[in-house]
Amino acid sequence: MTRRRRVTRPLASRRRLAVALCAALALLLAACGEEDTAADPAPADPVTTDAAGTTAATATDAAATTEAGTDAAGTDAELSLIAEGQLLVGSDVAFEPFEFIEDGENKGFDIDLMNEIGERLGLQVEFVNTPFDGIFTALAGGQFDAIISAITITEERQETIAFSDPYFAANQALAVAAGSDIASVDDLAEGVSVGVQSGTTGEEYATGEFSAAEIVSFPTSEAAFSALEGDQIDAVFIDLPVVGARVEGTDTVELAEEVDTDELYGIGLPQDSEALRDAINAELEAIITDGTYEEIYSTWFEGDVPEQFQ
Repeated sequence: MTRRRRVTRPLASRRRLAVALCAALALLLAACGEEDTAADPAPADPVTTDAAGTTAATATDAAATTEAGTDAAGTDAELSLIAEGQLLVGSDVAFEPFEFIEDGENKGFDIDLMNEIGERLGLQVEFVNTPFDGIFTALAGGQFDAIISAITITEERQETIAFSDPYFAANQALAVAAGSDIASVDDLAEGVSVGVQSGTTGEEYATGEFSAAEIVSFPTSEAAFSALEGDQIDAVFIDLPVVGARVEGTDTVELAEEVDTDELYGIGLPQDSEALRDAINAELEAIITDGTYEEIYSTWFEGDVPEQFQ
């Protein structure tokens, strides 16, 4: 705060000033008597000060300097967060390249994207590793503010939770052991075992489309691939980017076929979280528009960003 310096006038100057003021006051009273029909000026708004001499206007100015993202989102109370200043996010952190643990840290495309959204909202993102087949129940039960785990937006899931706008497009894929005779889904005949992850759209698709094969469900994608590499099953049917990451990281797994399922991923949210959903959607749009999405995408995937996310 800038303090005003008091200036003390000499005595003679003060006397001359007093005389001048008296004369001016007489003229002012006369003028008021002649113009008594004129409208009185509106009184100035009172200025409230605290004990330290700080004005209420200063507090208002301080509030106006809050980050743009937080201003757009509103207060924590408006967002109905579980903990003040924190975004509690459930995720099955075993789905590389979207979310996985490396050197004790959460990494992946979903992790980077969610952290960026949280930062722009002025919130600290806290990830809670949760099995995928229980993640929706946990969200609906109030254990999380949001969930992100390469979750496909489906009508069935929308019956219990809400979703953000889409942030990723993907297909499913069939992975086999290196040197396998299985070249496509057409080879999934009787006696062939196909591993899937429980609760996923891959499991749902395989169960409905590969009726001749034996569908074996695993709690995680890692468990399914481990079974494939251990000759316990013949193939794995799961999201294409996950197969791509596995193929890139080992010479024991191959991509047999990509299957067009045209899926869109979204961030899962409680159904009554309209304010939070609007805030996340606004930041997601900004991330796509300003090029940050492309930067995150290129960290984890090869090729161009899909047109809808440019």
